[in-house]
Amino acid sequence: MTTSLWNDEQELPIQHLRIIDMTVMLPGPFLTRLLAQYGADVIKVENLPHGDPMRSVPDTSLFELLNQGKRSIGIDLTQEEGVALVRQLAGEADVFIENFREGVMEKYNLGYAELTEDNPDLLYVSLRGLSGNKAVHAAHDLNFIGASGVGEWHLESGTHYATQYGDMIGGALVPALKLMFHLANPARRGMHLVSHMDECFRSVFLPRAYDAFKAMSLPEDQRENFGIQRSICGEYPHSRFYVCRDKQWVSLNAIQSKHWETFCEVVDKVNWKDRMWDKTLIPEVEKLFLSAPSNYWEALSGEREACLFRVVPWEEHLSFSQAQSQLASDPMTWGGFAGRPNLRDAPALGFDTFSVLNSMGISHKQISDWHQSGVLSRSETSSS
Repeated sequence: MTTSLWNDEQELPIQHLRIIDMTVMLPGPFLTRLLAQYGADVIKVENLPHGDPMRSVPDTSLFELLNQGKRSIGIDLTQEEGVALVRQLAGEADVFIENFREGVMEKYNLGYAELTEDNPDLLYVSLRGLSGNKAVHAAHDLNFIGASGVGEWHLESGTHYATQYGDMIGGALVPALKLMFHLANPARRGMHLVSHMDECFRSVFLPRAYDAFKAMSLPEDQRENFGIQRSICGEYPHSRFYVCRDKQWVSLNAIQSKHWETFCEVVDKVNWKDRMWDKTLIPEVEKLFLSAPSNYWEALSGEREACLFRVVPWEEHLSFSQAQSQLASDPMTWGGFAGRPNLRDAPALGFDTFSVLNSMGISHKQISDWHQSGVLSRSETSSS
């Protein structure tokens, strides 16, 4: 197997970019964390007095994860001097990212129209939660899923609270793709890129949605069996999770007939080969898997291509993989992103205020005056 080799320049492909990050909570900060991972200078602008609300969420280390590699400035946006300072920061930036409700940034005179007066080449990214006439309302993860149009599909096999699906997919990963496509354009010019989390989450169900849409043009008796979802919906024996004798699970996804036939041979049930689409077979397969532990079934499959694998428990995964060291040293590598050695810890509120403003040519006296008047937070000496 060929392994890609990364040199320093390739590891930091966007090190030439300066990002003004005015996002809060989870989706936007995760997006900008990805940009920091690949070298961007991310300046986290936090509204005083409290900064990003994620700082004060109890019993979680998410702020640390989401804000590594960034610099923090605390600014009071209720003061004209604070707004003017953000505009000055944006005037020297490549990308400006915010994730507030529609109209909020305009109230601060920090909307796309205002910031591009000084920097017409600025890529202004607005991460909106809800689209359409709901865009002015506050919302969070479950709301994005509910408003997406595919929420009922998401709930078909029970409620899902295992992770923040709407935030991570709709608010970070899909917008990251959109942003990268624009940044990759050598002839790019300033623009306002608006990305809605409910619409982006919907993309997860695009294969099913497209088939369902096309099925509407078919005769009614052909609609039920049209679409790839039929093979993977969990209603047929060849594609399901099964619990085993040790209370652990296996995943069977033999959606191609050759894999199903191999599975039948492996478990010595060749008489099942023609029952791939027989829902009444499911209880028999469930009984089979309950007769032995999960590692037995995975070992039985061996090198045979039956698409049968054990569901590896989390603690076991930590013990027998690189996951633990990845999470401890650079969490993004756990998700397959290029490593970033010596990435700085998440900053305390206002930790980088002086260094950033001083590098912009703002005098020590002016910075001190702004501190005294409350426009800026005083730089801290410790991380969050």
